[in-house]
Amino acid sequence: MASEVKKTIWMVWKNDQGESFKVGELSKRAEKHYFKYDIDGMKKAEEYGLYPLSYFPRVDAEYFREELFSSFSKRMPWNDKKDVNSILKEYDLEEYDAFELLKRSGGKMPTDSFEFISPFDENSTVLDLK
Repeated sequence: MASEVKKTIWMVWKNDQGESFKVGELSKRAEKHYFKYDIDGMKKAEEYGLYPLSYFPRVDAEYFREELFSSFSKRMPWNDKKDVNSILKEYDLEEYDAFELLKRSGGKMPTDSFEFISPFDENSTVLDLK
């Protein structure tokens, strides 16, 4: 039986003191997008004033839909660029993939302190310290 391919990116929030907290996880599997909060990360971030997002109000739920959630797709790096090809080239993508573009661009906005990053164990290099 073939295993299901799962792509994951973490949603990280930074408080006013510059501390970062993993507060959510966005994944793509079988052509569906899933979002769930990192409950421990949210508990710590709530101490600094972060509350669940209005479009994902339940911390204990997993949300899903076929296309990327609009609250995340609005974080794409369009910057008034009309040419999609230049954006694909800038982020080293062969074809448009909203999930992969969010992952590579980080999805940062000037209006909040969220960023999307690859999980630390993905594409990491382990140094042999022998």
